[in-house]
Amino acid sequence: MFKCLQYRIMQKTFISVLPGKYLTQSAFIIKYNNVNTNKCQQIVTSMLDKIAQKYNEQLQPFKKILFYDDIYIQMESIEVQQNIAGQIDQAEENNTLKMAEERVICTYSVQVIFFLLGICCLLPWNLFITAKEYFQYKLSPMLNITGHHDFADTFENYFSFVGSATILIGNLVNVALTDKLSIGVRMIGAHILMIASLIPALALAVVDTSSARLSFFVITLIFMAIGNFGSSVLAGSSLGLSALYPSRCMVLLLCGWSMSGIFTSLLSIFSIWSNHGSPMLIGSSYFTISILYVIVSCVAYYEVLHKKLPQRFKSVGINEQSTRQDDQCQLLQEYQEYSINVLWKKMDVVKNVFYETIYYAIVLFVVNFVTLVCFPALASLTKSTSNNTTWNEYFLPVGLFLNFNVSDLIGRSITQKLRWPKADHALLVVLAVARIALIPALLCCNVASRPLAEGLMPDDFGFAFLITVLGFSNGYLINLCTIYCSAQVNDEWKEIAGALSAVYQCFGVVSGSIFSFFIARAVLSVV
Repeated sequence: MFKCLQYRIMQKTFISVLPGKYLTQSAFIIKYNNVNTNKCQQIVTSMLDKIAQKYNEQLQPFKKILFYDDIYIQMESIEVQQNIAGQIDQAEENNTLKMAEERVICTYSVQVIFFLLGICCLLPWNLFITAKEYFQYKLSPMLNITGHHDFADTFENYFSFVGSATILIGNLVNVALTDKLSIGVRMIGAHILMIASLIPALALAVVDTSSARLSFFVITLIFMAIGNFGSSVLAGSSLGLSALYPSRCMVLLLCGWSMSGIFTSLLSIFSIWSNHGSPMLIGSSYFTISILYVIVSCVAYYEVLHKKLPQRFKSVGINEQSTRQDDQCQLLQEYQEYSINVLWKKMDVVKNVFYETIYYAIVLFVVNFVTLVCFPALASLTKSTSNNTTWNEYFLPVGLFLNFNVSDLIGRSITQKLRWPKADHALLVVLAVARIALIPALLCCNVASRPLAEGLMPDDFGFAFLITVLGFSNGYLINLCTIYCSAQVNDEWKEIAGALSAVYQCFGVVSGSIFSFFIARAVLSVV
């Protein structure tokens, strides 16, 4: 019989021979996908020479066996001390219990904070795409004139493209910073960026920009990009952080994303219902409430979540050494056990996690691509076929934005109890691809009041049903694949897996935004 200890910290792998009496066989195990076999062989050979010198015995040549992505290196006749075997076993057990206790700390206050963080993650995005009346007013050729400038009809396409592009960049930057900045610095810094982008937007809301509509539009795009960059860093960091906790924390975080859309939709509905303020007053109230919420989210995160975060999660990414020493390593160092330290580059770790989660990357990409093609740019061009003027005012805020976000929230919430299909099931891809049928189905609705679509699906109920299916399937599949994505990898890679799942979604968002831009242009050109 032989015993072997494998202690891994992200890209570092510590491999040591555990004490045993005249072991007839000992194994050195390196578990890592796409490992450099030649380099590994050189390292192990060097270590065996050191052990041979210590025990003054000639080691027989070791035999290398490749089994899937694991490398097993066997050797014979190693004499080691037996008197500390029990101590190391106990240290290993204590460390496992300690890590388990740290990981499952998920009180109700922690769950509430994850939900609040989820709302904050997509607040800038939902704010800019929901405040349709405000931006149409600000981008109109003249105040109180019903005719709209080109930007007033197509600003959502620009918002979708610029916003999704900066969200993608932000998530890529977040992945790159996982070993440079601690998760606390990234989370708080993201909140600060969001506040810094919303304050100038608030100032623009109370200033008359009728004589400089193009300048207003460009400046708005810049600050929207900054806000979305910050929110993407917050979303990626939050996903990585939630992956370290039980899955219900991730579900609540993702449900918060949907609640963010519901929150801004209710603001839009309330502004229409009140009918007291001007569009400028409505816009300023949007940004004021958002600024206050981001501040509350930042304070709540720091006071409730960051201070209670286990110390090993506060360290700076995977390069941190001093905070990762536990009972096992200390005991091994105390008895001067020989071990090897295999250092992996950051990109090797990301690459390995990508290969392990590529199936879910495809599903997340397709789901987000279809969603962004349909929502919000294309769907917001749909006009109500009802003659009821009151319903016409509420058609988009209720039938589109609120309907989509509520359906999305329901879909995400269900994943806390129901997870079907199972992980790696081919039906996940089938369901994601089947959603493509929603694109031509929406074009059959009364999009931009086209004569071609009047007889295909003239009823508002049909449009509302399609949006419900779009939102529900979006929330359900995204939550399901995000949870599976983090569960697919080992514990030490869960933060990176969570951050990468956000990147997968962003690629779909960017691609869908670009595609929707051309579809919306084509639809408007034939009106």
